[in-house]
Amino acid sequence: MKFGMILMLFFGVIALNSSIPVARTSKLDREIEQFRQKEYSGELCMQYALIISKEGWFTCYKCTDEKLYMYIGEVWKYGKTCSDLSGRYPNGLPMPFLTFQPQFYGTEKECLIMEKQKIQAYQALPECLIREIKLLWHPGNKIDR
Repeated sequence: MKFGMILMLFFGVIALNSSIPVARTSKLDREIEQFRQKEYSGELCMQYALIISKEGWFTCYKCTDEKLYMYIGEVWKYGKTCSDLSGRYPNGLPMPFLTFQPQFYGTEKECLIMEKQKIQAYQALPECLIREIKLLWHPGNKIDR
């Protein structure tokens, strides 16, 4: 069942790529190519999401107001780690009402590529499209990794 969910997520990201502005897709292509050419350890890592578990105001690193109202199930941040939850967030998750959800397991390179694709696909997601403020990536991602 997990494998099927991973495939759905992967192909969902690919389908969303067709809705991403051309400038973002070429940037994505260039950066993925850089990931592919770079040497990484072969260790097992995970690409994860921090998901909103209670609606309310959340920190938004790229918003002028620094807070954004978010709903249950929305993604606050995508990330990659080669350790477990306690290794990535030893002092707990960065904010209350976030759920850590592993989404993909693979090598460090594969996880970086998956994370990048999901961050780049944000502009095509319904949760982004309905916002008055158009963000380039998820509120909890400080950079467009």
